[in-house]
Amino acid sequence: MNLLNILYTIILYPLIQIIEISYFLFNKLFGNAGIAIIGVSLTVTILCLPLYIVAEHWQEVERNTQKKLKPGIDRIKKAFTGDEQYMILSTYYRQNHYHPIMALRSSFGLLIQIPFFMAAYSCLSKMPALQGQSFLFIKNMGLPDAVFHIGSFPVNILPIAMTLINIIAGAIYTKGFALKEKLQIYGMALLFLVILYNSPSGLVLYWTMNNVFSLIKNIFYKLKKPLKVLYICMCAFCAFVAVYVLFFYDPNSNFKIRLALALGVLLLTGIPLYLKAINWIIDAPLKAIKENSKTRFYLFITSGLALALLSGLVLPSNLISSSTQEFSNIGSYTSPNDFLHSPFWQSIGLFVIWPLCIYFLFKERLQTLIASLFSALLLGAVINAFCFTGDYGTMDITLKFIGGIQAQGKIFKLLNLLVWIIVILIPFILIRFKKEKIITYINIIACLSFAVLSIVNISTIKTEYKKYTEAKANIKEDAGSTRIHLSKTGKNIFILMLDRAESSYLPHILKANPELKNIYSGFTYYPNTVSFNGHTLMGSPGIYGGYEYTPYQMNQVKDKSLLQKHNESLLVLPRILTENADYSANLYDLSWANYSYEADMSITNDYDKINGGILCGRYTGDIKKTLSSYDSSLLTESVNRNLFFVSLFREVPAVLRDIVYYKGTWWCSEVVSDEDSFLDWYAPLYYMCDITDFENPKSSLTIITNETTHANEDISSLKLTSTPVEFPDKNAGYETNIVCLETIGKWLDFLKANGVYDNTRIIIVADHGIGYGPACSENYTTPSINGYPKDSLNPLLLVKDFNATGELITDMTFMTNADTPCLALKDVIENPTNPFTGNTLESEKYKKDGVLITTDSLFKPHHSSNPNYFTVKESSWVTVHDNIFVDENWSVGLPEGLGEK
Repeated sequence: MNLLNILYTIILYPLIQIIEISYFLFNKLFGNAGIAIIGVSLTVTILCLPLYIVAEHWQEVERNTQKKLKPGIDRIKKAFTGDEQYMILSTYYRQNHYHPIMALRSSFGLLIQIPFFMAAYSCLSKMPALQGQSFLFIKNMGLPDAVFHIGSFPVNILPIAMTLINIIAGAIYTKGFALKEKLQIYGMALLFLVILYNSPSGLVLYWTMNNVFSLIKNIFYKLKKPLKVLYICMCAFCAFVAVYVLFFYDPNSNFKIRLALALGVLLLTGIPLYLKAINWIIDAPLKAIKENSKTRFYLFITSGLALALLSGLVLPSNLISSSTQEFSNIGSYTSPNDFLHSPFWQSIGLFVIWPLCIYFLFKERLQTLIASLFSALLLGAVINAFCFTGDYGTMDITLKFIGGIQAQGKIFKLLNLLVWIIVILIPFILIRFKKEKIITYINIIACLSFAVLSIVNISTIKTEYKKYTEAKANIKEDAGSTRIHLSKTGKNIFILMLDRAESSYLPHILKANPELKNIYSGFTYYPNTVSFNGHTLMGSPGIYGGYEYTPYQMNQVKDKSLLQKHNESLLVLPRILTENADYSANLYDLSWANYSYEADMSITNDYDKINGGILCGRYTGDIKKTLSSYDSSLLTESVNRNLFFVSLFREVPAVLRDIVYYKGTWWCSEVVSDEDSFLDWYAPLYYMCDITDFENPKSSLTIITNETTHANEDISSLKLTSTPVEFPDKNAGYETNIVCLETIGKWLDFLKANGVYDNTRIIIVADHGIGYGPACSENYTTPSINGYPKDSLNPLLLVKDFNATGELITDMTFMTNADTPCLALKDVIENPTNPFTGNTLESEKYKKDGVLITTDSLFKPHHSSNPNYFTVKESSWVTVHDNIFVDENWSVGLPEGLGEK
């Protein structure tokens, strides 16, 4: 990150966030981009009002000083010239405690506008949400308004109106001022006309409304009782907003929420009372620091630095270090530590630089309030971040919660709120009893602790990234290891594990694209299939190793670690086929291999006949060149932005976290798709025809894990399918399922064309389903069990046997994804045995009385508190049998006589 980017992130980015969040809020409230822009302008004006008051005070002081000094200056200039004049003027200024540089005070009002204008220009001039949006006479707020043309010259009305309003506001403001100040105002108005004439209408509308509000502000200044009039206007506005929210805004939304919002707006009318209360707090409980500038500043700066370290380094590095590989090699970044720059400098800007400017602009009263509030916020943030973390679900790489945020209990929220209130009162109590030094010491300890924690986390990330890169380099691969080697003369067994492929989508996809029924000729679709967990960690081992590697059965073997058992499951099939039938085996990207998020395929290094490799990310560069619509900066920008919001999410009380993460977004005005991660997984499927050969002299086993179907974003911008995507769940992975099945279909046609379709057994299976959205619940009378979506436990299962022909058929036989090994070995190996345990691979005996699954949410290895077995809650065990779509076939708890050993 270069110096220019650092300055941009510190100074402008906090302002850009204010603009973006304001736009998001007003657009959600009114559903109109033009009104949202006006709301942004109003928000910025209100936030800047205290600064404008200070600026006006300084300008008034400067004007009075100039007026007082003018007669003396005129006499000196009339009587003296040259160096003598300069010396006499310098003496005169010194006698009057004045320096010519103080004249800059008259320009302070203008200087305030510069960073806000730059932030608005950066944000609004390229905001995708404004593209194609109309407002009044503006047809497209992403373009100049161009109401009419004179010849070929476009006449943009909005910039002209902006300039006229600016001149009128300036004329009112500078009435009675010197000509020099008037010319400065008018000159700036004309300069902005030139700068903004061909700018997008949304940006010009923002600046026009700024001028309108400035005009209103100048009119208020000329009134006898401006504050009283302002208060009356504010009350009227609050009443209007409350009525609108209560009776007109989205009548289908929750009435309690609308009532709470309306009451919250009405509470703003009590500002005079709040100001009196604040003044009392400053004069009484906070008197000790109000009268001690040194202590006051120490409190402020240490708490500000601690908040910056916590928000910008500790919490983001905690998150990244928990899954280093997920943040590796994203966009232009290589090391995950690169992602720490943005949240750190954002936090420095928000908690140090901007507050520091405000701190020194005002006198001891506001300084006292800022110092005490920062200290209170710091203690509250620490308690929330480390003591009330909660379990809110799984995040994807864009840091959005997959399937939405999980609700927390009322007791948890109430206890958190109670503790938080007590904690934030501590600084005020200590200051009241003149123990403010204790707070300073606490702040200093916090700064040092956060610095140490950050260094430890950064070091951990660096170490893990090094291990990750070394593991990738040490994987046993030859020149052809990233190819699919099939045989024309022998048999081929091909297993494709599609992570989170949605079974319930398949009928809808086949209806939208009927050609797939013939493309998938010989396939049987098993909709009545259950998985053993709704997450890959516990839902996938059975796919590779059979029923001995389902959660309950793994828990019965306590003398082996989970890591060992998981790796065994991945090698069961390849060992059986290479050791008993002289098959070749190629394994790619197997789920959680060596308990590494990105598969550590070095688990195959001890087996000469088994080849392990990585396909994910290998062809991404090629596909990016092919897809002209791809923008590589989207994912990096999204992670950079959202990391800070994740920190904020953890720092606020639980009752406010649903607001910080509002309806699936971190208060972002547009949805940023996780295209980078999607393409890492999609590219191998896209190039399957290119990486498949038919030169293998032996029968072959190929197992590939692919997460294309795990993508949770709208990928329509990539234009990968012509199939209509009109299904309600298109943003819940529906389109990615279409794209995936169509792309695999092209490979199936490729096999047919090369004469290896009939001698290839193909199993397409998922570890679990998606679990939310209309399609995921339409097949169930009661769509959840144990508060857990049944569809999460319903994976896709498609099977094509050797020489199978005919249009794709549906079979309602009760299946599990742990049937995969038996399906793969049918009629190939008689009575196959697990090479690690010596037990026969069976399926029917495990399904006879129903299968035992778990609804617990252990989705990463370290979530289990014991390294040898899954520490799931006893109440999470569920038995299901025969037909998963019949409610009576599901039962909670371990069957009678069956317990954990």
